[in-house]
Amino acid sequence: MSPRIIRLGALAAFAAALLLALQFVIALGIGNDFALMSKALDPARMTVFFQTHADALTQLMAADDAFAVAYALAFIALALYLMPRAKLLASIALGLALATTLTDWAENSLALVAVQSAVQTQTLDANILSALVWLGQMKYLLIYPAAILFAVGVWSEGRAGRIFAILLLLFPLIGIASIAVDALRIVQVLWMFALLVAGGIFLWGKTAKVS
Repeated sequence: MSPRIIRLGALAAFAAALLLALQFVIALGIGNDFALMSKALDPARMTVFFQTHADALTQLMAADDAFAVAYALAFIALALYLMPRAKLLASIALGLALATTLTDWAENSLALVAVQSAVQTQTLDANILSALVWLGQMKYLLIYPAAILFAVGVWSEGRAGRIFAILLLLFPLIGIASIAVDALRIVQVLWMFALLVAGGIFLWGKTAKVS
């Protein structure tokens, strides 16, 4: 395996961390109403929300599309690194991670449709809002088992591997807890940022070990 692939994965992880930070800044600009994206099903309320924040939401979806590309590349590199020693584990984890990417893109596309419908003063379909909430949940339910599998794969990879593995293992616990405790949502985002940075450091450190 070329070390360039692993290095590309590391750079992609760092890029994903920066894109996540950008999304966080955009969400802060939207304010407390941003929480509606993950749970509101009232068409009238969401129409006003989409109309009010149309530009910011469009920017957010564009950043999230790029974010999905970046983390997908990072997961591909990580899976390729693990393949020689744990082919089945790495393959399943990669499949789940790529499914997460596709789900993320689907959610963003549907969100943009909803924003444009609201801007053009069309009545939002409640089914679209239900689908947005469902997709928002599914992308996490797909990535959680992937994170656990990747954690198992990197645990024996030295100190950096164990740190990365611990971050991966705790990610599902924080994410599931954030469903019930809204205050943990910001912790979930910060944890994702730490995960991406740790993943980038881990991959970068392994470039010398592959050939």
